[in-house]
Parts: sequence; structure tokens; C-alpha cells
Amino acid sequence: MKTTIKITLGCILLFVLTSCLGEAKEKFNKAKDGVSNATTFVKEAQKAEEKIERLRKMKPLSNEQLKVWLPKKLNGMERTGFKVGQAGYAGMNSVEGTFKKGKGRQKFKVSLIDGAGPTGSMMATGYSMFGNMDMEVEDENKHQQTVTVDGIKTQQTYKKKANNTQLMFAYDERFLITIDATDMSVDETWQMTKKLDFKELVDLAK
Repeated sequence: MKTTIKITLGCILLFVLTSCLGEAKEKFNKAKDGVSNATTFVKEAQKAEEKIERLRKMKPLSNEQLKVWLPKKLNGMERTGFKVGQAGYAGMNSVEGTFKKGKGRQKFKVSLIDGAGPTGSMMATGYSMFGNMDMEVEDENKHQQTVTVDGIKTQQTYKKKANNTQLMFAYDERFLITIDATDMSVDETWQMTKKLDFKELVDLAK
């Protein structure tokens, strides 16, 4: 990378010396910005590589541990079903739980994948990078934005007409969480999500 930067700056200098001053200055600034962006990209890639290596060496929680972690009741809602080990990725353990209250339309589903281990480490790093993207999009149907709640940076999507909410985030840069709430506002969804003890997962992994 250092060699590439030196070559690039050398070409820029040669261009400055052989072009008219005004045009050369403009070209130089653009090229310099390109080198800066490339350096930033390399730094982010190095951070991602370090995260992958750290998680790769960790032992994933067992499906049984994840099953025990999943509560049977959540903020007044009963667990009506669960799935263990069905993430669909080799070497990755997961759990999914569905909660309902009475016969109403409201439903709260949490899906969790442990991002430790060789396969999970790459997925967890990608999930974290996606979650850290700052963005906001809104139209007549939905409002999607990056939010931070209780220190958790999340991709939050609210579908207005259906009153459905989805949250996607990586907890402790390891546990990949997806929340799908049916007929629940953003506030209601977060109230339920806060009742899940994610810190317990971190303690179990120690």
C-alpha cells in the first residue's frame, strides 16, 4: 500500500510540473482525496480482519445454551414457538422465538445467531459493518434509519401501513439479532427488545 501511494503521489507531482498551474492544482486535490479515501478503506479493512480473527478463535455457544437463554415469557407475551439450530449456515448455532399475547394480531419474533467460530466470524463482521452504516430513507410506506438505543446501533425499519417494525443489530460485535414485530410500533418493539437479556449471552460466552 505504501508503494502504491508513493507511485501515485509521484505521478501527481509529474503532472503538476507538466501542466498549467490551475488545472494541475485541481487534478492534484482530487487525486490526493483518492489516496486519503483509499487509506481510510484499508484501515477499515484491517479492523474488520482483526474482528474476524478474534471471533474465529472463539467457541460458539451451544444450541442448548441458546435455547435455555430464550425466555418463555416476555413482557406479558407468551412464547408460542421456537426453533434451534436452523440458521441455515454450517457451523453456526442459532435460536428463534415467537411471542404472542392472547388472540390479537400482535406478534414479536427474535432471531439470534452466534457469530463466533470460523463461519460466524465473517458473517458477524459483515453484520456489524452493515449496522454501523448511517442512513435514513422514508416514503409513504416505510421509514428506515440508523438509530442508537441504549448504546446499541441498529438498522430500524418501520412499515407504516402494516404497523410492523424490524430491528437488526450485532450485540457485542458477535451476536446477530433480528427482531420482527407485527402490529407493533417502534416504541412498543423497543420495549419488548429491552426485556431480552443480551448481557447474559456475553456472560455465558466468557
